[in-house]
Amino acid sequence: MTITTGEPAITGPDIDDLVIRVRHAAGDTTELEAAKTALFGTAGAAPADAQLIRQRLLTVALHHGGDLLAKLLVRLGPRETAMVRRYAHRLGYFLETLEIWSAKPITLTLMRFGVPYIEAEAIAVAILLLVW
Repeated sequence: MTITTGEPAITGPDIDDLVIRVRHAAGDTTELEAAKTALFGTAGAAPADAQLIRQRLLTVALHHGGDLLAKLLVRLGPRETAMVRRYAHRLGYFLETLEIWSAKPITLTLMRFGVPYIEAEAIAVAILLLVW
């Protein structure tokens, strides 16, 4: 797993890509556009609110793909990448139900999906690094 620092995990172009993908799927993009404004507007979002927004953006990316999902996959090895691709929708639905995101419930859920422990833990950590 690759860990980088000093750069924003989620950028405006990532959100623009999600907007295009959701629009293509005939979905409502109002929430995504509001998220972009909240994260990158003049006032900016409070850190706790920004984390919730990033979490929601990641769940949308798991359902629709795109640049943001690619940022998650870049942090993973080939086996973990294959597992995320295989279970992206199920993982997205699970993450939408979580109130507090932590590694343990994400890891355990991935293991219930059939992902081995080592890969599940690496995926959980990569997810958390992307949204924190």
